[in-house]
Amino acid sequence: MRTILLHLALIVTFGIVLPLRKGIEFLDPVITSAYACMGVIFAAPAAAMQFAKGRPQSLKEAFARAAQAAGYGEGLALILLAAGVVAVNLGRNGHWRWPQIDTLAGSAWLGFIATITMALLAGWITLRFSRRAAQNGMRILLVLLLLAFLFHSQALPEMVWPGSALCVALAGLTIYLLHREVNPR
Repeated sequence: MRTILLHLALIVTFGIVLPLRKGIEFLDPVITSAYACMGVIFAAPAAAMQFAKGRPQSLKEAFARAAQAAGYGEGLALILLAAGVVAVNLGRNGHWRWPQIDTLAGSAWLGFIATITMALLAGWITLRFSRRAAQNGMRILLVLLLLAFLFHSQALPEMVWPGSALCVALAGLTIYLLHREVNPR
């Protein structure tokens, strides 16, 4: 029940109240890009929890746990973004306005690959060290990302492809490390 109430509070706050307060400005490419990337916030702790349940017996099982956490994070981010777009449009008179689709598509890709990367990284840290280490490490990383966003938010839509490339490289390294952790020699 507590989890359901927490999720409802998140959806009401970030999917309805905040977008209504921002109004049509919510559809700005910077804001919609940030919302499209919010999956990382939810996937990392979920992955740490998934991997703390016990050591995966195979890399396939590790991928399944990371995918479950990433799916949770991306699903919640999509719900928040969709709720925000609907709330803004229902809160105004006139024809519906939509986010810039090309910018949103690129940001959704960045959010997707970053969420997968964070889930894999949180999973590896949990296996290698502990759940607490993963949670603390992810908090530090998320604070650094938040600071980068606060000081350079206007650059987010343009950083989609370089950011995606960085996430793919980091995911590749994490997969290698995860493989070594799950299948030690």
